[in-house]
Amino acid sequence: MKKLTFLCMAVVLATVSFVRCNSDYTDVENLSSNIVVYSFNLTADDNVLENLDTVFFSIDLDRKRIYNADSLPFGTKTDRLIPVIRLVETASRATLTVHRADGTDSIYDYLTNSTDSIDFSNGPVTLDVTSPSGAITGSYSIFVNVHQLKTDSLVWNESAKRPLPTTIENPVTQRTVQTGDGVYCLVIDDDNSTIAYSQNPGNEDWDIYAIELPTSADVATFSATDTDLYILANGTLYTSADGGKTWNSTGEEWYSIYGGYTNRITGVKKTDDGYVFVEYPTEIEPMPIPEDMPVSDVSVPLSFSFAMSPDPQIIMVGGVLADGSLSNATWAFDGKSWAKISTKSLPEGIKGITVVPFFSFRVNRTFVVTKDSILLAFGGICNGELNRTVYVSSNYGMTWNTGGELVQLPEHVPSMAYAQAYVYESILPFEDAADDWIDFETSYRIPANASLLFYPETTSRATEDIDTWPCPYIYVFGGVSEEGLTYNTVWRATINRLTFKPIL
Repeated sequence: MKKLTFLCMAVVLATVSFVRCNSDYTDVENLSSNIVVYSFNLTADDNVLENLDTVFFSIDLDRKRIYNADSLPFGTKTDRLIPVIRLVETASRATLTVHRADGTDSIYDYLTNSTDSIDFSNGPVTLDVTSPSGAITGSYSIFVNVHQLKTDSLVWNESAKRPLPTTIENPVTQRTVQTGDGVYCLVIDDDNSTIAYSQNPGNEDWDIYAIELPTSADVATFSATDTDLYILANGTLYTSADGGKTWNSTGEEWYSIYGGYTNRITGVKKTDDGYVFVEYPTEIEPMPIPEDMPVSDVSVPLSFSFAMSPDPQIIMVGGVLADGSLSNATWAFDGKSWAKISTKSLPEGIKGITVVPFFSFRVNRTFVVTKDSILLAFGGICNGELNRTVYVSSNYGMTWNTGGELVQLPEHVPSMAYAQAYVYESILPFEDAADDWIDFETSYRIPANASLLFYPETTSRATEDIDTWPCPYIYVFGGVSEEGLTYNTVWRATINRLTFKPIL
């Protein structure tokens, strides 16, 4: 009996203890939840920004931070915004404190005046929330992030250029080509020739060496396949398998070179019956060139692969026709035949235009960003003058449109023709700025006018720590001025948004 009584009392004590512990846990949990910010957004105001109320804000309950990871567009005014904050209904206090550098802080009672406009332009605003009983208080930092740069502009920083990679002091002409393993930059003057090779031009690890070109070699025809280099000299096609150190005649007599298609070089031969398309090594028989197909001065061909085609394709833009007039069309080659694919060509015929694959960004009404692949075309000679307009195609050259203001060439980039452009990635942030191109400071999304001295933690726009990320850059080699002089420069450009630390 005593044993039974002891067991009953033990059960009762255990039950009481469990209830008490559970009650304590519930009280703590309830107190914590009473200062939670459940949601945060901004009131619609088209005078500030269309669809402002759709901007998404993240709430970090651990670090007590509220922020829009994807910043508002450049120039958005944030000094008069009305926040919409969802708290527990019985919160006893909720105040917003606007901090200013001169110490004149302003405090707003959100519970009594929820429609007051708040100035977020001075950095983070502090939100203090007190539970219904007043026993617990939490402080949140609210960041309304605004891009400090025009995010989608193609930037050619004035310091983002280098001289051509050569030991020749005054280059007379140059041409740069791309193979499967990197780029080769051929530079000559009246007496000397050099080739510089690099796997990535952004690394500045050029291997520069003097070479001996075939007699009367035409630098403008310097071209490459995936593996070999080619050039015309007195109309004869020469090839090199060792980076241009030695050249061998193929015995082929050509009029011009288009460029490489996988491991074959493509070009034009002039016969008694007219111009024909040829290639080396030969896999298809020569074929007559249509009257509206260019025979020289085309853009460097670009290679693409398509899911619906088993073979890669190359495209080229512009050029000179057999009758001397200029083409404004895009032509494509699939390894078997050529076809004009442009349904909306460039506005005017052009020669020596530069075409490069790159990216653009679309932002929808809820500020979701979509990255698209495009072609950029710029430079060249049109109507006897150097072209400065940048054209854009989003469908591999089938249609061309004038690019928006943000992708046009800035004034400090000169007009040019016959430049070559290639895209290579660099890893940001640069490990050693002294050894890299000094053009862009790594960009971050930070509050408008925020001081990094006081708010260093706001420099990251990622939700987790990211040490490095790849950024593609366009490298533009040489080019010819209006006077016919070769520019001794390599320009570098990218879109601002690509330099931003990625959002995870």
